[in-house]
Amino acid sequence: MKLKRVFYLNPEQPDSSIIDMAVSALNNQKIIVYPTDTTYAIAVSAIDPIAIQKLFDLKARAMDKPLHVVVDSLETASQFVVLNRDAEILAEKFLPGPLTLVLPKKDTIPDILVAGRKTLGIRIPDNKICQMLAQRLGIPFTTTSANISGGENPYTITQVIQQFTDQMEQIDLFLDQGALPKTFPSTLVDLTVSPPNILRGGPISKSELYLALGVRS
Repeated sequence: MKLKRVFYLNPEQPDSSIIDMAVSALNNQKIIVYPTDTTYAIAVSAIDPIAIQKLFDLKARAMDKPLHVVVDSLETASQFVVLNRDAEILAEKFLPGPLTLVLPKKDTIPDILVAGRKTLGIRIPDNKICQMLAQRLGIPFTTTSANISGGENPYTITQVIQQFTDQMEQIDLFLDQGALPKTFPSTLVDLTVSPPNILRGGPISKSELYLALGVRS
């Protein structure tokens, strides 16, 4: 890939200077593409309504579809969502990993991000690039697949670029760790109800989640 905005990162030892470039971009209402433990994703600051609107426009995503976010820890998450015991149990067992926890959001999260809902999905992916980005940014950023809404999930930067050929100038930079294993998107579990409701199946099964929580399936 010869685009100047594509930066290759060693997934085991990410280059700090490139991560800092990405952090600067996110702090300035820019859009970046980055790897997770499932697919490549698109990030903007999750507390900046202008940046969030740019992301919806880029993906041609319906405004009534909420976005989820990446954080570096439950401690950071607690600034943006109301944690409960189930979240703590699942985080201890499965995070970092391919699991999204849906919890009541706090007012620090703009309504545009969650399509006016009162909840927010949080992720802590098992990916060093993603984790370093979250740690250095210190605020949530979006984790929506790097595709046009309804398009194929991308596992390489080439697949991302193929989908955004006509929108390339809207993406500030790409963090490329090479091809990702083809994995289903994260399991999505709603922890605002009892028992928890699996909103989307994924790598972590309902039975695994219920077993961890001591819930009969």
